Amino acid sequence: MGTQHKLFGSIILFQTLIKLGFTTNDHQKGSHVKLYPPKKIIVPMGIKPFMIVQMGKKQFDKHECSRYISELVQKGVDRKEIIKLMKDCE
Repeated sequence: MGTQHKLFGSIILFQTLIKLGFTTNDHQKGSHVKLYPPKKIIVPMGIKPFMIVQMGKKQFDKHECSRYISELVQKGVDRKEIIKLMKDCE
């Protein structure tokens, strides 16, 4: 059985990424936002050096939530830190 975590929406995910130090280009079009990790996070080779978040969703399904968390872990962010920051954003 996989790691259990609470389902979340785009606002909580966006706020968590901002708290982690991610930045965004203010000139975004459509419902997706591209965020870039801070310099302290060294993204491994083969992993895209940005995240795309679909905005306007009150709650992602469990597969989307897992995908976003896994993507952050691949980029070198600690899973426990992600969950803690998400709880703080609620």
